[in-house]
Amino acid sequence: MANSTLETKQWRWLQKCLERNKETTYGKLYGFKNITSTEEYQSTLPIITYENIEPMIEQIARGAEDMLFAGKAMAFEVTSGSSGGAKLIPYTSESFEDFQRAILPWLQQTIEQYAINPQNAYWAITPINKRAEKTEGGIAIGVSDSQYLGIKSAEGIVPEWVIHLSTIEQWRVATLYWLIRYEALELISIWSPSFLLLLLEGIDRDSEELLSLLSLGGSIAEHKVSSDAEAHQRLSDYLITHDTQILWSQLKLISLWQDGASAPYAHTLRRHFPSVAFQPKGLLSTECIVTTPDISGQALLSDESGFYEFIDSQEQIHLAHQLNRDEVYEVVVTTSGGLYRYRTGDSVLCEGYKETKPILKFLHRVGRVSDMVGEKLSEAFVTQALSTIAGFAMLVPHQEEKAYYSLVIERGVDQDVEALAIEERLYKNPQYRYARELGQLGVLEVVKLHNPMDRYISYLLSQGKRIGDIKIPQLGLDDGWVESS
Repeated sequence: MANSTLETKQWRWLQKCLERNKETTYGKLYGFKNITSTEEYQSTLPIITYENIEPMIEQIARGAEDMLFAGKAMAFEVTSGSSGGAKLIPYTSESFEDFQRAILPWLQQTIEQYAINPQNAYWAITPINKRAEKTEGGIAIGVSDSQYLGIKSAEGIVPEWVIHLSTIEQWRVATLYWLIRYEALELISIWSPSFLLLLLEGIDRDSEELLSLLSLGGSIAEHKVSSDAEAHQRLSDYLITHDTQILWSQLKLISLWQDGASAPYAHTLRRHFPSVAFQPKGLLSTECIVTTPDISGQALLSDESGFYEFIDSQEQIHLAHQLNRDEVYEVVVTTSGGLYRYRTGDSVLCEGYKETKPILKFLHRVGRVSDMVGEKLSEAFVTQALSTIAGFAMLVPHQEEKAYYSLVIERGVDQDVEALAIEERLYKNPQYRYARELGQLGVLEVVKLHNPMDRYISYLLSQGKRIGDIKIPQLGLDDGWVESS
């Protein structure tokens, strides 16, 4: 067990949050000003999901103030919902401070540990944003890297205008153009490993256009680019050998997700970069930051960036200083952005403590959720997307060279199921749409099988399942039965 230092720090953070927000609608509803201990907080406020506070968030998006937090939202970010497909997460100035309190020391530690020049780093924090969006109340949707990091936006290796290009193809070519020109690259910091894999695939796919740009100059989105004979030669040599050291001889570190569904893709990337160090990312989501890696790569709780609780397998609640080694928990978080005792859906394994902080390894999303490259498809959402299909219908993830989904339906049933129509429904999930447009996920395939239900049940019986325990989900998490058929 960790000592009382962690318990004290967590209570102090919670105290400040409750005091700051005691006059809000939510604060008055649950008597924030009367709460004097962690125990009172837990006994007074319920554990919630997004749906519980969605009506308030909708009001905040329309410009309402002092609802979940004091004042007005500074920005919103979009992430995946359960049945609705998308949800808006509000950010406050304190939200950004909480992120920075965890992220900036980690970045500084990484730069010092690997002797990296920050100017020689490629950061991919925010997704591609094709257009600026605002809520009905005029609040920006989308958070910039400078807001997350608390610094003025600086022109990086890849100019900021690149993320605003109108198509994925334009973004990919422009990004590769600037990266290939930058031989001195020392650090690549991304989230999903498939993000970098699709860029590597793009070098071959777009090689003619890239060579033309590097040898002749050209324009991308009306921005003139100059020729670079040296980069042209490096790219030509790479296309023969596919040795990434030819492109980036100074690359020292790649920071990315390596746990859960990202593990096989991170392993593939290691083969492309055999001499480069890999650093695992911590557990950071749109809603909150939970962990960041220490100097040895262990994911430690960001104990000053939120108030954290943990639900064990028996639905018992534990505080951060009460976790047991080798036990699995679901994370519950209180944030400065108006999430109070919020179930994140993230499952973590406690690997012990380092000094006062628990070491938490991300395992998977809680419940039936498919998350190969960050798309986070829940069964509730998939069930809604497949609701018009008669008979057997199951969405099945496949983790092959490129991840993709297949829709398995009954052969012989008189209905016309088009992959495009189903994908349009799946696109309501912003993470799925992003992964598809970026190329991290392949095209949805429709697979027609004779007696798919019998095949599915037979497969589970062969895996030792009892027939009385078998339910037919609409989101399958094991493609073995499809492959064996």
